[in-house]
Amino acid sequence: MTKPTSSSPTWAQSLRVYLEPSSLRMLLLGFSAGLPLLLVLGTLSFRLREAGIDRTTISFLGWVGLAYGFKWVWAPLVDRMPIPLLTRWLGRRRSWLLLAQMVTMLGLVGMALHSPQQGVTGLARLALLVAFASATQDIALDAFRIESATADRQAVLAANYQTGYRLAMICAGAGVLSLVAWLEKGYLSAGTGYNNQGWMMGYLVMAACMLVGMVTVLFSKEPQAADSASKESAEADPVYQQALHSVVQQGVSIAGMAAFVACACTVVVVVADAAKAQWMQPLQQASHGRLLWILLAISAGLLGASFGGIGARWRPAPHSTGQRLLARMQASFVAPFVDFFTRYRWHAVLILGLIGIYRISDVVMGIMANPFYVDMQFSKEQVALVSGMFGIFFTLLGTFIGGVLALRLGVMRVLMLGAVLSAASNLLFAWLASHPEMAQSLWQFSILGRSFSIPSTLTAVIAADNLSGGIASAAFIAYLSGLTSISYSATQYALFSSIMLLLPKFIAGFSGKFVDLHGYPSFFIGTALLGIPVVILVWLAGRSLRV
Repeated sequence: MTKPTSSSPTWAQSLRVYLEPSSLRMLLLGFSAGLPLLLVLGTLSFRLREAGIDRTTISFLGWVGLAYGFKWVWAPLVDRMPIPLLTRWLGRRRSWLLLAQMVTMLGLVGMALHSPQQGVTGLARLALLVAFASATQDIALDAFRIESATADRQAVLAANYQTGYRLAMICAGAGVLSLVAWLEKGYLSAGTGYNNQGWMMGYLVMAACMLVGMVTVLFSKEPQAADSASKESAEADPVYQQALHSVVQQGVSIAGMAAFVACACTVVVVVADAAKAQWMQPLQQASHGRLLWILLAISAGLLGASFGGIGARWRPAPHSTGQRLLARMQASFVAPFVDFFTRYRWHAVLILGLIGIYRISDVVMGIMANPFYVDMQFSKEQVALVSGMFGIFFTLLGTFIGGVLALRLGVMRVLMLGAVLSAASNLLFAWLASHPEMAQSLWQFSILGRSFSIPSTLTAVIAADNLSGGIASAAFIAYLSGLTSISYSATQYALFSSIMLLLPKFIAGFSGKFVDLHGYPSFFIGTALLGIPVVILVWLAGRSLRV
């Protein structure tokens, strides 16, 4: 057994950093960040399924989570743009954090007051608002975390962040289910069907819990800003400026070509539709009449991007307002991406590929987890008790193990371990779905004189899944943090975390249809197989980058 080198921290030092003020602060802010996620995805899917909404609609509503996948679009604004009055009072990071938390709270109040039985459209709009505000909070919080500690502390901050995040998910999942079940039994009208009053109270309580993050922001210090001198010197470098200008020109060309192709396709489809072409009928039926509008919207967007890029080619007079505006746009929207590709060159493609699929097994499976519990006849009390008691313990344990192992062994080794465990844990769900008789086996125990009865197999499956998820999340966040430049922390981290969710969330939108056609066992096995490319990419990234 090899001894740690003199530069390696001792076990006592590794554990002590968890109690530093910056680490404890990240615990509370992580709680605020994790609270909205399940309320617009997992818990909402349980609520909708109990209200009688079909699985296909529920999985399509999971596309609300794509807001997290596109947050890189407005991340430069969060990174650079001040908020009137708030920024002067709180600073750049804390002002955006507080604003996003306030909007999230208001959105959750709206979701509480809206019943899905009145229609899912209004609820979907409110969920999208919450997701947008929550994604904005993530942008500012990621930058706040990265700028609050040195590189050797990022794994610990990531672990505490994930701990708070997971605690919030327990509250937003098991906590809400327990509260709703308790209210239905003791205070609300009797009945076995859907009761919106209980769900309304549950969402209102979660909205109030956002005060944890808001109070933490008010009593926190603004982190040290990035070194402006180094940033200015990098942006003044002729080589850097040449690369920046090249990227802008290439973007203009690509946008123009894409706009031309999109417009051509739109014209063809419109003409074919007008002529009642035979090949158009399946497309019209599949899209329910919306295909033309989608193509037109894509064309308009690409044309807008093309003309916007043409503006970037314009070279205004020196020291003019136009020149200052152009410099600000390039520094905010283009420079962060140029910086990343300049630092990692061709390795950037491998890194982005790994980021894009690392959590694909968990994300695709997660949207159907709560509908699965409902269809397996598990009660809200059982799901809440298992998730809240055993889920929280093994999540915290996994996050703690992931953070400590990252300090001791390196991030890439733990990243590989998390990838293998995350995919393998989905096979346990497949086994549970294939043996419904085992799902009814109960474990009896008592706490403080009170007896409890929970499904033993479900307990084991959720415990294993949360343990692996905690390990993977702690290592992955530390990995992403190490990739970012301190000069563009908000924008670059938003890009990474967006890529992480974009493809998985899109695929997850079809999970309900897949379950309807092939059943839960095949679905869970499929999500496990999605983890094989992840293991391969982690291995390649470790070899090529020598991290």
